[in-house]
Amino acid sequence: MFKDFELKEINSFDRNCKSDSTDRDILSKKIADSLEIDMSYYKSDFDNNGFTDLLIIGDRHNCGKGCKDSDWISCDFSVFALMSFQSDSIKPIDLNSISKSLSLVPNIIESNRYPFIELYKPEDYVIENGELKKISRIIPVIYKYGTFIEQNDKNKKYDIENIEFIAQGCVAGCPEFNISVDKNKNGKFNAINYNWFDKDFSHDLEPNDISGEFKTQVSDKHFNELYGIISYLDFPNLANQYSSGAMHSSSVTVKITYDNGKIKTINDNGLIGTYGLKRVYEMFYELRFNQNWK
Repeated sequence: MFKDFELKEINSFDRNCKSDSTDRDILSKKIADSLEIDMSYYKSDFDNNGFTDLLIIGDRHNCGKGCKDSDWISCDFSVFALMSFQSDSIKPIDLNSISKSLSLVPNIIESNRYPFIELYKPEDYVIENGELKKISRIIPVIYKYGTFIEQNDKNKKYDIENIEFIAQGCVAGCPEFNISVDKNKNGKFNAINYNWFDKDFSHDLEPNDISGEFKTQVSDKHFNELYGIISYLDFPNLANQYSSGAMHSSSVTVKITYDNGKIKTINDNGLIGTYGLKRVYEMFYELRFNQNWK
């Protein structure tokens, strides 16, 4: 991932031969100037574990040759958080991937409680009469549940009774399955299509495609993570529908029963919901293989 990575300040990026990123880069530079983001890396401790984490900005040089006869243009605009743990363990988190942005300006806020990152997406800004104008909100994200998700200081508690996740598959062979986990940790798994235990499968590995209905007692660790993040996200106030507009993308549904039978249903065509929802989706995809299903 970082073999060809080059640390680079935001104002050093030049991707003028890429018509889809030129305007975003101009906006990113103006945003960075307004925030005085003029370095290629910053230090913090995002998870308060006593180890120094890094926020890095740079170019992965993953576009091949430059435009025309020039090789000096920037290929990529990447922002990573390098999370540090015991035994010199490092976990990289791609903030561009989480935000679905080709050009991202991060700003670390060192609060009294914990540090967090404000994400500024250039597509949420315009330039009018030479002035930078914000057209959408700044997104504060914190490291929680293994990644960066939207900060929620209110953290209202809900009596969650059951969470059901439905992955509807796609024409390209995306996994199709249902998983539900109730408040007593009872898990049900209906594996329908393309649930490959060997993720590096070839079409010769048909026996590794799990199918059928299974049950289990979900482990304390995974139950607490799943129910914890759902509650933390203040799910009743999330949108009911997200859509990328793509024709052949995966679609999922999350159905949450809570507070004596109330139901919140979230449909996501393209898996483009909030950063926290994306982590919820990942948890359910992981549950297929990290539990003792019988």
